[in-house]
Amino acid sequence: MTEIANRAKALIFMTARDCEMYVRQSLASLSRQTHDDLHVLFVDDCSEDDTGIIAAALLNDLFPNRHTFIRNDARWGKSRNVWEHLRPRTNMAEFIVILDGDDQVIIPTIVDRMSQCYTDGQDVVWTNFITDGGGIGGNGALDPNLSPRRQGWKTSHLFSFRASLLDNVPEGYLRDSAGQWYMAACDIALALPILDQTRRYEFIPVNAHRYTATNPYSHHNLDPQSRGLNSTAQQRSAQDVFNKPPLPLTRPAKNAAAERVVAPASVESRPLATVAGAGQAWQEMASEILIAGYPTLLDAQSVAGRDPLTPMQIWALRRATFERSETPNILHIGAPRSALVLASLISGLDAGLNCLCISPEQVGDIEARFIASGQTDRISIMETEATNVSFEDVSAIFPDTRQISEDVKFDLVVVDLRNTAYPAESALLALPALANNLSPLGFNLCVFAEDRAIEELAAKRWASVSTGLKFCLDAIGGSGLMVVGGR
Repeated sequence: MTEIANRAKALIFMTARDCEMYVRQSLASLSRQTHDDLHVLFVDDCSEDDTGIIAAALLNDLFPNRHTFIRNDARWGKSRNVWEHLRPRTNMAEFIVILDGDDQVIIPTIVDRMSQCYTDGQDVVWTNFITDGGGIGGNGALDPNLSPRRQGWKTSHLFSFRASLLDNVPEGYLRDSAGQWYMAACDIALALPILDQTRRYEFIPVNAHRYTATNPYSHHNLDPQSRGLNSTAQQRSAQDVFNKPPLPLTRPAKNAAAERVVAPASVESRPLATVAGAGQAWQEMASEILIAGYPTLLDAQSVAGRDPLTPMQIWALRRATFERSETPNILHIGAPRSALVLASLISGLDAGLNCLCISPEQVGDIEARFIASGQTDRISIMETEATNVSFEDVSAIFPDTRQISEDVKFDLVVVDLRNTAYPAESALLALPALANNLSPLGFNLCVFAEDRAIEELAAKRWASVSTGLKFCLDAIGGSGLMVVGGR
């Protein structure tokens, strides 16, 4: 056990506006933390109720001589509060934890665990969360080999970071493209420029934070057009944040830290080639990371049917999914095994998965598998007729894609015809049948044909009639055909 003297000091940054119904529970949850080397910076953002009065009294009672209370005379929003109140105080502690005034910390030892991570050399540490309605958050591990801006939003609550990293964030990263302070998606606006600077991450896979999704003043509850926990304003602001250029990476992953993130215990300290061959070692590594980052994958694999995808195939699909967009629009045709994987990869994100089926039996089968795996959000299952499609001298059945409007564009298309009723030649029709619905800004088309010879033939024929496309055989975890279009 690390001695208390070696633990890193925490600064808890709390902002609140009109949270009188929740602020007592929020501060009480924080007071139960076993880590007592902390200071609470509480900002009442011009509440119109008794939030500030309640908070000031509780802070004096629960955190005597360990808090700073600030009340704004005008509503600033979290991003400006970060700049005006938090950034000048980064020298007060080694790491900062973000906790909103209407949320709660529900594991009493979590700040202690975070403190140990910073003592060990990590720069950003976060957990998963639950909602007050019992929903599970979509947070997970980040791949230190990829830019965090290409991996979706996985670090929401409970989020913490080394305090000195905030000193390097320019003011413009907390303002939108029009120069206004972000009033929505402020957590993303803070986290991404922090994450840009380092690859020394640690995701603690516990639900340590309770998010009050029922707060009537939350953005998503004030907007009837909200998608899940995201209002339209949050979606627009998030897109603006993700579009900013990343800050320079100044703290790459250390060898020890990288091993903790990417290496299973069974291969942690041995050369890859000594563990049943390098290929098997890579499969084990991929499996370890994927399960940590996408916990619903196990549920998906359990009902995937025959020939489930390998970890390296899933790894390749994960990269293809987020290469073009943080919130991709995806089309899936064929075997449910890959549809279930895609649903797991986008779980909790504002992304769409559209499954195209050619019979009521296919619809019923894939619906049942989604339900059995516990994945039903953001999934659209469409039934269309099987039609005879021709390409050069090939004619075979394929879903009638004419029922999809040409205005609908997909960033990723997965056509998985392994162990299906489709004839082998149907794989040759995927690109010509879907050409009108591929995003002109860039797309990935992943094809699993019945055998490699068909994939090789598809690559040759499509290359002969197209320009600007790139074709990669065996590029989906050692299998399949990947077609890359656009940038």
